[in-house]
Amino acid sequence: MSGVFEFVAEARSATGSSAAKVVRRQGRVPAIVYGGEGDAQLISLDHNEIVKHLSHKEAYTSILDLNVAGKVEKAVLKHIQRHPAKPQILHIDFMRVTA
Repeated sequence: MSGVFEFVAEARSATGSSAAKVVRRQGRVPAIVYGGEGDAQLISLDHNEIVKHLSHKEAYTSILDLNVAGKVEKAVLKHIQRHPAKPQILHIDFMRVTA
């Protein structure tokens, strides 16, 4: 598959495991974006969209477009935490990249 992977995310402010559980109950995946010149930012993404993108092996090694509230940043997948028994993604870490 050629092309750019764009992940559409929403900013979130609540931290901790209980806040992450609330996000997961809404069908979203809690995530964080860190590195580069900006501060770490908490975000959430649609679970079904993530699963669709991750079905392509190129998404694991490509530079991704991360659209947070209309602002697009370049990032790579750093870590994906999956549920041990269910086909569910629990948390994702993205790392910003600069040219």
